[in-house]
Amino acid sequence: MADEAIIAGSSSPLPGRKASFPRVDSGIAGLWLLIAVCALVVLPPFFYLIKSSITVPLPGFRTALGLDNYHRVIEISGLRLWSATLGFALGSSLMAIFLGFTSAWLLARTNVPFRQIVFVGAFLSMAAPLIVKGIGWILLLGPNNGLINVWLRGWLGLEGVPIELFSLGGMIFVEGLLWTPVALLLALPPLSAMDPALEEAATICGATRWQVLKRVTLPLARPAILAVLLLSFIRALEAFEVPLLIGIPGGVITVTTALYQSVHSGFVPRYGEASAYAVLLMVAVSLPLYLYYRATKESAKFATVTGTGFRPSRIDLGGWKYPCALWVLMIPLSLAAPLLLMLWASFLPLYTTPALDDLGRMSLANYLSVATREDTVSGLWNSLLVGAGSASAVAASTLVLSWVVVRRREAVRWLLDVIASLPLVFPGIVLGIAVLVEFLNLRFIPIYGTVWIVIFALTVKFLPYGMRFCYSSLLSIDRQLEESARVCGAGTFTVLRAIVLPLTTPAIAATAIYVFMHAIRDLPTAILLSGANNSIVSVVILSLWDNGEVPQLAALSILIAAAMTALGVVFMKLATRHNYRI
Repeated sequence: MADEAIIAGSSSPLPGRKASFPRVDSGIAGLWLLIAVCALVVLPPFFYLIKSSITVPLPGFRTALGLDNYHRVIEISGLRLWSATLGFALGSSLMAIFLGFTSAWLLARTNVPFRQIVFVGAFLSMAAPLIVKGIGWILLLGPNNGLINVWLRGWLGLEGVPIELFSLGGMIFVEGLLWTPVALLLALPPLSAMDPALEEAATICGATRWQVLKRVTLPLARPAILAVLLLSFIRALEAFEVPLLIGIPGGVITVTTALYQSVHSGFVPRYGEASAYAVLLMVAVSLPLYLYYRATKESAKFATVTGTGFRPSRIDLGGWKYPCALWVLMIPLSLAAPLLLMLWASFLPLYTTPALDDLGRMSLANYLSVATREDTVSGLWNSLLVGAGSASAVAASTLVLSWVVVRRREAVRWLLDVIASLPLVFPGIVLGIAVLVEFLNLRFIPIYGTVWIVIFALTVKFLPYGMRFCYSSLLSIDRQLEESARVCGAGTFTVLRAIVLPLTTPAIAATAIYVFMHAIRDLPTAILLSGANNSIVSVVILSLWDNGEVPQLAALSILIAAAMTALGVVFMKLATRHNYRI
């Protein structure tokens, strides 16, 4: 009896003890854990960038806080730098909008020939690295040996430089052409989905085609035009390849190249000045990015697709069919022309202006050299590691983050989406300097100078894109499928593995391919993080260009462009499964 009393006495406080430790909702705890992890990945580069921009070096290895770096960059650059940057961004974005939207309208609403060729060419143009296309345009329009300038001087007897590429106008021309395919692909869906009944009603009322275009089509397409214009402007503000390759030789400096020179010119990198440039550029990008979200948010006011089915009618161009065909064919030609010249150069021992006499000197020696050189082999291997690592990290993390945002009911879940979307305000080169100064401070994390720092930076960069891919896919999955699995006893990981993962495989594959394609061709983010042991192929191509090794550069570029084209075809098949019908 005594033993029973002791047992009873010792067991009586247990209910009270359990009551003193309330049960924690594992779902809420997991949500806050994800928010904390996401914040620890995304936010530190921003904070270290701000810290670096207000850290002023003093004699004796001392530092102080102040705005001296901002004062210095404003004194050095002044109005000229920002006017060149804004002029370049505005000019190239307007050019891209004009070329892209007119071509998209011809593809979507007329019987112009070669529609499928143009559409495929626009998709595949995104596969070729920008630095490759930029160098190709220099080989075409360079002042001395540029093929088109040589032809103009020979055929028309012109003297000097007929087309001046190394100028602000040349930068606008090349950047506008590079962004035109993207503008076309973004403009095509709204123009294809526009209800033709409104245009037909205007025609019945006696309006001419020009009046229908001016008073019906363009007003309905205004949100899409504004959104693509703002997106093109943002892209041009943060552009790096064209200002580096074409602007610097012509004496035109933009904010991105000024930031790059702050780190790479002189004996000691000026990280404070570079960080100040980065913060100012980030602020400049934030305003049009906010306007872009406002424009896309209000696009529902211009909806024309209702429950009534329709088939967009095509306008018969008549005698204008083939002139308009030449207009839309400029998109695949703008990709093919520089790549064909690079292909020609890849077979020559020394690059000269193309001539028939060069046929006897052609060989595969440059391709064999690319396959055996230490820098190119290392660059290719590093690119595969960086592409696979960042693609895997983005696809896996954004699937989980998007699933939590879509399925959880707590209002705080949207904080995940906000944090994961913050890298959109980081231009590529800004993110590069931010991650650089972060890990210069966090020396206890030994990834500085390795491929892991590049993988980390590109994972952060592409988080917002992965979120958009996976988020839209998860919205199409009925919640009842997951609830049925839970009723049968499945846990969270089982639901993800058995239900969510199989149904979102196309979106995950598209995310991984998109990130892989863009990661291995990235230059603005990688260039500040690359060294002797972790350079990716885009940095190697730039190094070969600086050394004047054009034939080897061309061979490497053709190999990369061919591989990216193959991946681009796969991505196009995935992306067009439910969208983009021509």
